[in-house]
Amino acid sequence: MKLKLMALTALVCCSFFSQAEPAKRETIEQVLKATDAPAMLDYAYAQMEQMALPKQANANDALSQKHLREMQQLLRTEMSWQQLEEPIIGIYTQVFSEDEMQSILSFYQSEAGQKLVKRQPELVQQSMQMMQTLMQNMMPKITALAEKQAKERAAQTAQ
Repeated sequence: MKLKLMALTALVCCSFFSQAEPAKRETIEQVLKATDAPAMLDYAYAQMEQMALPKQANANDALSQKHLREMQQLLRTEMSWQQLEEPIIGIYTQVFSEDEMQSILSFYQSEAGQKLVKRQPELVQQSMQMMQTLMQNMMPKITALAEKQAKERAAQTAQ
C-alpha cells in the first residue's frame, strides 16, 4: 500500500514539473500587436455594420435608423478592445504554452505572417461573401424543410 501511495505521489509531482511553461503575458501582447488585433476587431465591427446596411436601408423611418446606430455603438463600447484585451490574454494563457506562443510570434513576425495579417481583411470579406451566397442558395431548402417540419408538427398535434 505504501509503495502504491509513493508511486502515486511521485506521478503527481512529476506531472507538475513536466508541464509546459504557460504563455507569458509579454509574449501574448507581442502576438496581439503583431497580428494588429485591435484593428482586426474594428474591421470585424465595420463588416458587421456593412451587413446591416440593407436592413438599415429597409428601415425608412428615422427612429429605426437611430435604434440601429445605438445598437452598433453599444456593441463597440461594450466589446471594445479595451474590454476584450484582458479576457483574451487570459484565454491565450490557458490555451498556449510559452514555447507555442514564441512559435506563433515568430510566424507573425515573418514576411509570410505579416502578409497574412495585411491580407486578413480581404480573406474575411471574400469568405463572408461566399457564405452569404451559399446561404442565399440554401434558403429555398431551409424554407421547404421548415414547412415540412411545421406540417409534421401540425399532424402530430392533431392526433
